[in-house]
Amino acid sequence: MSSRTLYIGDVHGCADELERIVDAFGFVRGKDTLYQTGDIINKGPDMLRALKFVKDNGILTVRGNHEEHLINTIDQPESEWSDKQRARFAKLPMETWHAIVEEVRTWPLWRDTPHALLVHAGLEPGKVRLEDMDRDVLLSVRNWNDRPWFEQIKWSKTVVFGHWAKMGFVNRPGFIGLDGGCVYGKDLIGWCPEEDKFYEIPAARVYAPIIKK
Repeated sequence: MSSRTLYIGDVHGCADELERIVDAFGFVRGKDTLYQTGDIINKGPDMLRALKFVKDNGILTVRGNHEEHLINTIDQPESEWSDKQRARFAKLPMETWHAIVEEVRTWPLWRDTPHALLVHAGLEPGKVRLEDMDRDVLLSVRNWNDRPWFEQIKWSKTVVFGHWAKMGFVNRPGFIGLDGGCVYGKDLIGWCPEEDKFYEIPAARVYAPIIKK
């Protein structure tokens, strides 16, 4: 069997579902390649186990807005932390948080992979070079001028992204959105380009409430 590739959507600490989707894919270490859309951390039940699984299995991820927010918070003086941030940091020893930050700092904002461009949220309309795009757009964009960003982009290869649980699964020519909202009790989704197949693992339960804005 030739090597295969699996792109995995936002995990948010759903370690069980992450392990299950890799198992369902039939991952062969040393042959197959795993990618992930970022936002491994926060909201879900076991981000430490999810992070360990990512590292142990060589999953190539990109930085999500939750990793970016953690880095930015840790880099601030503690006196500037909000009560919410203090409460979050109180859940683990600070040396653990610092270890997490040092790991996620190494994650790039995008990966130009053989089958697709992998990015957490999306691309900036009107820009043709990734290096010229606003990092906040790469990490957080959903709509651009009141329309989905991917309706306003043409790219030379398929763009795989996450970040948009409310939009959910996207499968349209040139764009694949894999944030199935697993942490909200929906699905963890993966895509294998060689098989032209999507893998879906239902969440065991609702781990975080959906905040309606």
